Amino acid sequence: MKAIVRLMYTHFTGTVLLRVITTAGLVAGIGGAALNLYLPPLTGGSGGPSRFSLALESFIFLLPVAGLLCFVFGASLLPALFARLATSHYLYVLPHGRTKLLASAFATVALTSLFAAGVVVMYYYKTPLALDLIFQRAIAVSFVTVSFLYVVLWLTGKSGTIGLLVGSFVMVATLVLPLRFIAMPSTSLAIPWTACALLWGVFATGFLLAPRLKAKLGRLRHTFAQLTGSSYRGGGEIDFLIGTARPWTLAAGQIVPIAIATYVMSLAAWAPVAWVFFLTIISVTTGAVASLAATRGRALWLRARWTRAELFRHVENAFWRYNCWTLGVLLLLLVAIGDSLGVPTRVLAFGMGLLALGTTLSTYIGLIVTARIGWRDAVLAVVVILALMRTAFVASWPATPTATIVTYELGLAALALFVRELARRRWSRLDWMLCRADTSVRASA
Repeated sequence: MKAIVRLMYTHFTGTVLLRVITTAGLVAGIGGAALNLYLPPLTGGSGGPSRFSLALESFIFLLPVAGLLCFVFGASLLPALFARLATSHYLYVLPHGRTKLLASAFATVALTSLFAAGVVVMYYYKTPLALDLIFQRAIAVSFVTVSFLYVVLWLTGKSGTIGLLVGSFVMVATLVLPLRFIAMPSTSLAIPWTACALLWGVFATGFLLAPRLKAKLGRLRHTFAQLTGSSYRGGGEIDFLIGTARPWTLAAGQIVPIAIATYVMSLAAWAPVAWVFFLTIISVTTGAVASLAATRGRALWLRARWTRAELFRHVENAFWRYNCWTLGVLLLLLVAIGDSLGVPTRVLAFGMGLLALGTTLSTYIGLIVTARIGWRDAVLAVVVILALMRTAFVASWPATPTATIVTYELGLAALALFVRELARRRWSRLDWMLCRADTSVRASA
């Protein structure tokens, strides 16, 4: 039991940044819930009399939500730490090591789900609705959503073709499916609980039986390597060494998760507004493989007589060839499926530019990772993601003036030029002593 508690504590406080995020989440979540419970009703947003300004009311109302997000992402070390410990030698020799590691992951997800359910119940506390039913629905949806979220973090952190492809599947469930159970109170809870039981049951079975299935899993991994371009066969030397061979695997594989999202979104009235927003997130994830370019480019630099500037140019061209396939498929799906969903033509036109900007920005954000990921890189990545999400929302709203959308996208284009110049400068003075091994970068992504 002590080992499980220590692992859970490490998931939330493994780094200085996570300690700050977790503490901020607890303070904002608990403090914001107390303010919403004990302050007079916040009626300024509905036109009623209020002691506070509208901005202050909005801040107080959204403070528990911000705390919830911080607390959930405060445990974002869970996927990387779990993957690292799962492949370590100590897990094979320590008594019940695999069981304790699995229990710590399950308990961490359960704790974050309880925190989320508590925040949801707080918002309904002063209503005549049955709080026990609200708690049951909130914890069911939260448990499924948080489980999928940590899977997405791990898969996208792997930054390989298979990781991004499977991550696209899981992102559909994380972003789209829970909305149906939140927006439709009559929906049975059997579906999310069954999905959660299947997810954790299959995962626990595979994890506990992994030592016995090691040989078979090795052969399966080799098969995946041949299919995804990780083997030398079927690609050039540059593409093989930096992992951009056979881009059609990910490009074609995107069709299935996007088709699933289309079916789910077609059942909701908000589908036209969310369509561009959803594909923008997909375009960002497909460019994340560039975060491994520096570590993989070291072998290429040793084999070729290039300067660091020439190496950056060759790597940049390779990733553009790779990303053009995925971007082309996304653009076709945006127009074809968006037209069937009734998305306005103007939104589709601006959405095409937004997808290109999302892929470009995520690619160059990955290329600036030439050493340990620091505060500046993290802040820059957050700014880029928020700017893309804001632009996607503005472009999807029919009442937004055209000049406003053009201004937002021109700002993103200028940001892309800035990030590219930053990546070029870092590669020009790339220090191979600070450029970590491939596995280290994947664990921290």
